Amino acid sequence: MKRRYYFMDVLNIIATMAVIFLHTSEFAFNYEPTLRWGVAVVIQIAFIWAVPIFFMISGANLLNYRERYDTKTFFKKRLGKVLVPFLAWSLIWYIFNHFYFLNHDWGIRNFFDLLMHGQIQAVFWFFYFIIPFYFAVPFLSLITTRENKKTVLYVIAWFVLGVGIVGYTHSLRATPLDYFFSNMPLIMSTGIGFFFAGWYLQQFPPAKSQKKWYALGSMLAFLFMLGLTVYMSHQAGKTINAVYSIFSIGGFFLPLGIWVYVRDALENWEPSPKMATWLKRLSGASLGVYVIHEFIIYIAENTYHLQAGSWWHMIVFPWFVWGLSIAITLALQKIPVINRLMP
Repeated sequence: MKRRYYFMDVLNIIATMAVIFLHTSEFAFNYEPTLRWGVAVVIQIAFIWAVPIFFMISGANLLNYRERYDTKTFFKKRLGKVLVPFLAWSLIWYIFNHFYFLNHDWGIRNFFDLLMHGQIQAVFWFFYFIIPFYFAVPFLSLITTRENKKTVLYVIAWFVLGVGIVGYTHSLRATPLDYFFSNMPLIMSTGIGFFFAGWYLQQFPPAKSQKKWYALGSMLAFLFMLGLTVYMSHQAGKTINAVYSIFSIGGFFLPLGIWVYVRDALENWEPSPKMATWLKRLSGASLGVYVIHEFIIYIAENTYHLQAGSWWHMIVFPWFVWGLSIAITLALQKIPVINRLMP
């Protein structure tokens, strides 16, 4: 029987909360030299590790799937849990956008066009990385073996160089990526470094003497992204949010320290049966929270005329959104048929 790693449940839960904090602090995108804007930017950068942590959890759990079941079983498990909800919730959001935002240009062709280009719901960009990753896992899993430790590190190193440094620099300069790196197979797949890093840190936990370097790396990454964002935004007169992209060197190193810290603190933790049940339920609600929390944000903002730059919106509101999203998800998971959309 596969051991349950409760630290991953905790990471899943706090990453879900972090996503909501990101989406309730988007006042950061509206530059103004004020304290509120500065706090919004701090929140954005402090929680930018959310999706990378999801990627790392997927890498840690799935890149060794061959040890537990065959490839056919893998696809049945993963695609049923993600592909079906993705398609269903894309349709639900498409209908919602039509009636709530009065998007009149709609139809089957329009739906599939927007679906294929990731334009139905902006926060669904996550699916456009995780689903292709699932299709690639059968051959990626042939690379991620303990015997191929150096090969995995090689891929991660090139990812950091190609995506985290070279690609990041081109992004900040608004110039196209050079042919050398853009044509490099596998390495430049923008999420591959996170998936491999999750697998690597799970298989080869850092020694005690190395853990402080991960913590230092995360702190420096945060300070680097914060300082550069404030500086470049002041210079440009607009928010340069590309500075704290997850596909930057800072965006790569920030989640590593968080992973190592939580794993070190909770790796051998054995919660009570009741606590273990709740951890499993809350962790299992993460996908549901991800697909519905924007409904709550949109409706609450428009109904109660919430100001995006208010302290309540940035600090208190996300807790309300998370709690209500959890309650709705857990309730829907109890309803036959509908629970297939909330795996």
